[in-house]
Amino acid sequence: MARMIAADRDYVMSKYKLHKLRDIENLVADAVQVNIPFNNPITGFCAFTHKAGIHAKAILANPSTYEILNPADFGLTRYIHFANRLTGWNAIKSRVEQLNLNLTDDQVKEVTNKIKKLGDIRPLNIDDVDSIIKEFHADVSTPRMSATNGNSAVDEETSLLDSVKRPKLN
Repeated sequence: MARMIAADRDYVMSKYKLHKLRDIENLVADAVQVNIPFNNPITGFCAFTHKAGIHAKAILANPSTYEILNPADFGLTRYIHFANRLTGWNAIKSRVEQLNLNLTDDQVKEVTNKIKKLGDIRPLNIDDVDSIIKEFHADVSTPRMSATNGNSAVDEETSLLDSVKRPKLN
């Protein structure tokens, strides 16, 4: 099917229900009591998963750079794996947008460095990364009140200066 769809997508899509492929595969695997390999072509967990920095950036910009097949044709979705030490800032930026948070590119790069450093120490999961991003967002977006004057304009300026001067955590 994969070779056929690469050659003539419209013909294959008109003749076959490719979105049922995973269901059929699961039905057969259950009947013969075998596990489906994670790296199975098309339907395996890793088939449309991307994680390295420049690779993920290319996929986000133009999926056809690395995918000859469209996962949606098979009822599947693409996944950009961002919870690891190889992640790039574009993948984290995409996650920040999915979480409906607002960070500048420089802030995304800073939080990406934190994620990468933690990823060098131990394996990460999505919740770990989301927590780091949300905590970082809260730190940079929450104005701090100055104990000296209570002047909101001065306090906002002090908060901005503090966020620029804030040392990076290891």
